[in-house]
Amino acid sequence: MRDVIDELMGIEPGSRLDELRALRPEVRRSTQASEVAIFEGESGLTKTERHAVAQYVAELNAEEALAAHHARAAGETPRLPVLLAHATMLTEEPDQATPAAIQALMAAGLAPRDVVMLSQLIAHVNYEARLLAGLRLLEEA
Repeated sequence: MRDVIDELMGIEPGSRLDELRALRPEVRRSTQASEVAIFEGESGLTKTERHAVAQYVAELNAEEALAAHHARAAGETPRLPVLLAHATMLTEEPDQATPAAIQALMAAGLAPRDVVMLSQLIAHVNYEARLLAGLRLLEEA
């Protein structure tokens, strides 16, 4: 099974990185399953909002390919600024996550399950950014 990370890294079947990733097939399965659940699953967040937040988090991590991957489906909405502010906080200063931060999201119209989805999305894209950086280091070694 291949995943979005293989696609973004251009990992060819049978390559050194493919063989390394094959040592932990559950990582590929889980990464792809999370990708599908977050970007295709039901949510009060629109798909364009989800991809816009993902693009932004990828940009915060200086992951151009990941940002471009999400840019194709990203879109603007009136509540996007509050979503991006939350993404900045969770990515750069997660210790600042407070009940007030949650209330700001709920004031923007997010239901509790959407707050959870947003936070999972942000965590997932940060994970992907770190995975991509690690694979690039392995590729260079």
